[in-house]
Amino acid sequence: MDKRFELSLQAFASALARLHEAIDMDETTIVRDALIRRFEFTFETAWKAAHRWLAARGVALDAEAFVVLKRAFANRLVADEGAWSDIRKNRNLTSHTYNEKLAIEVAAFVRAVAVVRFDELLATLRARAEE
Repeated sequence: MDKRFELSLQAFASALARLHEAIDMDETTIVRDALIRRFEFTFETAWKAAHRWLAARGVALDAEAFVVLKRAFANRLVADEGAWSDIRKNRNLTSHTYNEKLAIEVAAFVRAVAVVRFDELLATLRARAEE
């Protein structure tokens, strides 16, 4: 296994585990804020792990989430391109401003959609690590 990919995969797995911790807690404003921050970090480690997987297989891409996620879909690392587009959009919304109504919506999205997609990507990357 490529060392850079292995390190990226470990960072992604760790971030996702911490996101799950926040999801398992009763939602308060503090927990919601923590959940959103962990979501942002998990997203960053997720697309970077996909980027490292692709790079280890000779795919040359700009290190930009939008580009990497499109290629991850093409390489069957992610199954739902639309959901990943929504994940990226939500991450961009929360990282640049704070609005409580938006925070509530994003936290619900993370619980219902994003964490499922993160879990799927982690399982896929682990299963395909030696390809």
